[in-house]
Amino acid sequence: MKYGKIRIEDGYLIFTKHMMTNNLPCKDILWAYLRREGVNDGSENKQLIVNYLVVVTKRRKRYKFDMTEKEVHECLTLLKVLNPEMTVGFPRGGRIPLQSLPNTRDLGALLAEDGRHILPRKLIRSGELYHVSFADRKILTEEYHLTKIIDLRTDKEREKKPDTAIPGVAYSHISILDEESEEISRTKDMVQMILEEDLTEERMCRQYENFIRDQYCVKQYARFLDEILHQGDGAVMWHCSVGKDRAGVGTALLLCILGIPREVIREDFLKSNLYLDGEFEYAIRLLETKTIVTPQIMDRMRILFRVKEEYLDAVFETIERYYGTMERFIRRALYLTPKAVEELQNKYLI
Repeated sequence: MKYGKIRIEDGYLIFTKHMMTNNLPCKDILWAYLRREGVNDGSENKQLIVNYLVVVTKRRKRYKFDMTEKEVHECLTLLKVLNPEMTVGFPRGGRIPLQSLPNTRDLGALLAEDGRHILPRKLIRSGELYHVSFADRKILTEEYHLTKIIDLRTDKEREKKPDTAIPGVAYSHISILDEESEEISRTKDMVQMILEEDLTEERMCRQYENFIRDQYCVKQYARFLDEILHQGDGAVMWHCSVGKDRAGVGTALLLCILGIPREVIREDFLKSNLYLDGEFEYAIRLLETKTIVTPQIMDRMRILFRVKEEYLDAVFETIERYYGTMERFIRRALYLTPKAVEELQNKYLI
């Protein structure tokens, strides 16, 4: 089959480069996606839109082929048939469409400052895996090749809502919080927390500051990042309860190490608000069956199911206040040498 200036024959992608014919085995393709350049916004300054098929190989080589959008989609379909393990598409840190896990996201395709992208289907953040559906387990293991889960919750949280065991997936427990000193209790059920806890934005900001000030939390995040550094084949997933606070801070620190720009990190952090919107609405309806939902209760609900820029800012400001720079924090508090940082970047960026 011919698509633009390339052909796919007998399991090979055939193209000409520097006057030489190249035969790339389709089995060697790691990632392929559509890239569109140019803008047509309806103004007089509209540009010509050009579509490309971008192919990334297991040897970390990247090729770009000019073709029509229709040809790109047809080519991707055939490549996926020839290489089912190949990643297709450009997730850009988007949600994985799962039935039972609303805030599970693939960090793939986020763009680093050096021009490289995070490899898709390698780094996944999530909320708890309590009663994850069989269909979702199948997607995570067969499509995303999940091989390790890192649970960031406390022992009491795990006892109350244990993760569903997934055959073939290793499990690691790294509790970010010391149960004796946590700012906001995670062991009560939602109704108890809403009615009994003094939930305020100020307390939540303090919790985020404590993620950096508390040496126990910092050492646990260092353990978490060491797990990411030494992850083998397949994807690694980390999670807390809802997937927005402890997992959110861990993700932000990892993205900083990978060289992702601060504005992109903030955008990823705030996506929890969008993906947890359904859980937020369901929780309101549940509360309405048990009590009168007052404006004060609504404010507490937002604390449980929403994140704010100020929370993440509290993390970065605390790092700068106590360590001076992110680089110094990474080395002195997270025990990652420049060589380890480079290893992490080479492992997950393409």
